[in-house]
Amino acid sequence: MKTIYPSGLFLSRRRNPVDFGIRARTLFMVLCLCCSLSSFAQRAITGTVTDQSGAPLPGVSITEKGTTTGAVSDFDGNFTLYVGGQSPVLIFSYMGFETQEITMGNRSSLQVQMQEDVTSLSEVIVIGYGTQEKKDVTSAVASIKSEEFLVGKIQDASELVKGKVAGLVITKSSGSPDASSNIMLRGVTTLTGNVNPLILIDGVPGDINTVAPENIESIDVLKDASAAAIYGTRGANGVIFITTRSGTRERPATVNYVGYTSISDFYKKADFMNVSDIRAGKTSYNDRGAETDWLDAVTRTGFMHNHSLNIDGGTKTTAYSGNVSYRYEDGTIKKSNNDQIRVQLNLSQYFLDNMLKVNINVLKDYRTLTPNNAESEGLNNIYRKAVIRNPTAPVYTQDGDWDEELDRYQYYNPVAILDELVGEDEREKTNMIGNITFKPVDNWETNLMLSNNLYNKKYATYTTSRYYTSKVTGFAGSAYIFHEDRKQKTLELTSNYKFNLDKHRFSVLGGYSYIYERYSNFSVSNSDFPTDAYKYNNITAGDLLKEGRAGMNSFKEDNTLIGFFGRVSYGFDNKYNILASIRREGSSKFGDNHKWGLFPAVSAGWTISNEGFMESLKWVDNLKLRAGYGVTGQRPLNNYSSLTTFQFNNSGTGNYYNKEGEWIPSIRVAQNPNPDLKWEKTAEINVGVDFTLFEGRLSGALDVYNKKTTDLIYQYNVPVPPNLANTTLANVGSISNKGVEVMINAIPVKNDDFQWNTTLTLSHNRSKLLSMSNDLYKTEDYRDEAFAGDPISVPTHRVEVGRAIGDFWGMKSVGVTEDGIWLIEDPQTGEALTYSTSLNNNSYRQYLGNGFPKVYLGLNNTFRYKNFDLNMQMSGQFGFKILNEQRMYYENNSIQYNRLRSAADPVYGIAPLSPSQAQAFVSYYLEKGDFLKFDNVTLGYNVNVGKLEKYLSVLRVYCSAQNFLTITGYKGMDPELANRNFYAAGNDFRDKYPTIRSLTLGLNVTFK
Repeated sequence: MKTIYPSGLFLSRRRNPVDFGIRARTLFMVLCLCCSLSSFAQRAITGTVTDQSGAPLPGVSITEKGTTTGAVSDFDGNFTLYVGGQSPVLIFSYMGFETQEITMGNRSSLQVQMQEDVTSLSEVIVIGYGTQEKKDVTSAVASIKSEEFLVGKIQDASELVKGKVAGLVITKSSGSPDASSNIMLRGVTTLTGNVNPLILIDGVPGDINTVAPENIESIDVLKDASAAAIYGTRGANGVIFITTRSGTRERPATVNYVGYTSISDFYKKADFMNVSDIRAGKTSYNDRGAETDWLDAVTRTGFMHNHSLNIDGGTKTTAYSGNVSYRYEDGTIKKSNNDQIRVQLNLSQYFLDNMLKVNINVLKDYRTLTPNNAESEGLNNIYRKAVIRNPTAPVYTQDGDWDEELDRYQYYNPVAILDELVGEDEREKTNMIGNITFKPVDNWETNLMLSNNLYNKKYATYTTSRYYTSKVTGFAGSAYIFHEDRKQKTLELTSNYKFNLDKHRFSVLGGYSYIYERYSNFSVSNSDFPTDAYKYNNITAGDLLKEGRAGMNSFKEDNTLIGFFGRVSYGFDNKYNILASIRREGSSKFGDNHKWGLFPAVSAGWTISNEGFMESLKWVDNLKLRAGYGVTGQRPLNNYSSLTTFQFNNSGTGNYYNKEGEWIPSIRVAQNPNPDLKWEKTAEINVGVDFTLFEGRLSGALDVYNKKTTDLIYQYNVPVPPNLANTTLANVGSISNKGVEVMINAIPVKNDDFQWNTTLTLSHNRSKLLSMSNDLYKTEDYRDEAFAGDPISVPTHRVEVGRAIGDFWGMKSVGVTEDGIWLIEDPQTGEALTYSTSLNNNSYRQYLGNGFPKVYLGLNNTFRYKNFDLNMQMSGQFGFKILNEQRMYYENNSIQYNRLRSAADPVYGIAPLSPSQAQAFVSYYLEKGDFLKFDNVTLGYNVNVGKLEKYLSVLRVYCSAQNFLTITGYKGMDPELANRNFYAAGNDFRDKYPTIRSLTLGLNVTFK
């Protein structure tokens, strides 16, 4: 009997061992030969990938279908791919272009022309607890991909999309290395809460400063309530999704390096009097004999370098992405530093033929700052003391001590402040996210997400025995240590099922959310140390502890938020879409009678361009009408707001009681209970139109919205008794916001060598206070806010029922007397009255304009010529007033400090202010704030890698200027204000770290 083996040899069951060995070796050689032949059967396919105009496309992904074999086109669009099989199929994919599959047959080379996805309707947009194709979106949603991000000296992720999303206002009016942007979307919706949108990083609430900008894949913005309602009490100010890189399965590893270095200086310096002015008798300063440039003594040229290394890719069952980012910056004010390292690992593993996916995402942010950045004197105060100090005064006295004039109010040596304060400020954030996704069938997916976000801060300072406070108090050195700890645990379970029935498309989502937050801190302080050598490392050595006068404090609070939610999406024939959602949410911050709230939303879209009657309009690619309604909310800012709280009084007067001759600290009720305390409720209607015309050459969106916030949380005065405390936190008032947003994308010019892309965004919003009282809780119909600093100390704004948020409230100046005293208009009679302190009250104040711009503009232009590209990002704000506080305080001849040169200029063309005219808030210091700013100008060049194409796919160099140019009539430092305190909108504070201008050189390299 014989058996046929794969080699084709015939072997007997009874075989001679020697013969068997010979035949086995022969079989082995034949198998090796077959393997060699099979390897030679692989063949190389070469080609070039271009766009529709014939321009080469670098970075196009080319893979052989059904295998892990892949390649990426180089800078000239060329590629080489080794494939097997008789007739391989190649898949070409690239962002913004349609994916193509090409059967090769016997060909060994080809030319591929990628077709632009002109309407981008297949683009995936992140929405609450899932994604949607752009063609199905029915709400006001914006999506910005990484290739559209701004480049250069980017402080945080929000700056990547500045001016690119209509209605999203991103401002930063400080040049500090640790400064973060202020973000506001569609106006002010609260009186006591915050106006910041909810920030989600890979689906989990987080800090926008935590994630490295270079590691972000996309930023999506949910602007209206119909989209944000699924987040309940966190969605009143909109939602911003940040999606980081996650790798791609069946794609070779790609390594990308982004690095840049930057230098910076103040964008503008205030024109204060110098030594020559002092000696010419233009101030009341005595000539101290020195020549000191105090601002120069505390500043330097800022320097920053940033490096980011990213690797991502995947196998058939794994996708991975890893990023390490390092940033170091020396600010323009000395001792303002930021040393930061961020590490992120995103790993996905697939099991059971892709039915089960496990994802682990770990993000670590560790930074070290100088303590002056945030606490103690603060860099803002150092700047103020530098500009107001006598330039003829020396830094040191003749005996080597710091020169101080402690009899002057708030007048301390800024160089001494910098040198005699030492410390450390270390902050550590860790975001750990785990996802388990089960997909038993193609259309049904269930996901369990667990996350643990941790934040720790250690802050310690020591002011030496040479510090001015030691001289004032007589204590030889002071130490302070502060520890802060935050923890946020999140669990979310969602299940989503999608199915189609003929022309009908359905998607059903259900979910549960649990969030627990805890905060605690501990601080200790002591003074009068025997030596400065201890600093804060031996805090028990200070004498104040021995005397029982050292400070110690600790604090802890927590809260829980639970939500159940669902959403249904329906589409018919690619023409009609409806999305409805509802969330039931409970919070421990609410009162016993209102622990739970309901937040519904519904939106609909009609794709008009897909109707039969539109077929003749070939120039219309896409035209969609949207409308939506939703309810969102906002929780009380503080925990335990609905409960009775008590305060132990161990300081001050009136807080003790006498027990048998001994005065004992008392415990008092600090807050009344309110079982009816609930969320602030915002109901919003949004109507919008999306359009794409002329094969994608013109596209955009228009949105009009009207939202009303009711049940505003506010502190009301109540009688005692029957109440235990004299104030109660309650839901009473209401605010409205109305606005319009426009976004237009255009490609005015496009040919083989040159292309011009432009994006314009315009938005208008007005917030109006509708009510503040009801039958139970009553207060005045107005509230004076935003008090100017001493010595002026008067409100600059008033919030009043029936008026817009942000109104200035003060005396209207109409001139000066011949000897330089203000003339103030009597708002009742119109008569001009000579200023006196008796006029400085509400009887003589009136509305003087508004600090919120009526119109926000963003304009982005990108020009590409062959290998060069030029990007110019502009922003503008129009129709608002700015209170120039620097002029208000230092353009005055009564002060005993250095002052602006303009203090000598005639006011209203009549006379300079008299030395007897005290500083005052009058309308003269309110200026038009309109401006157009070149935020970012970047010139880049894509280098032809030539012989290095085997190793590199992208090599790009660029130079960039941030805060490049501002066109404005404003006399102050910078008309772009952060408005962090919306009550003080338009106040350009005297004490702030001035904005900076930066020049950047950068490099971007992608390795194959």
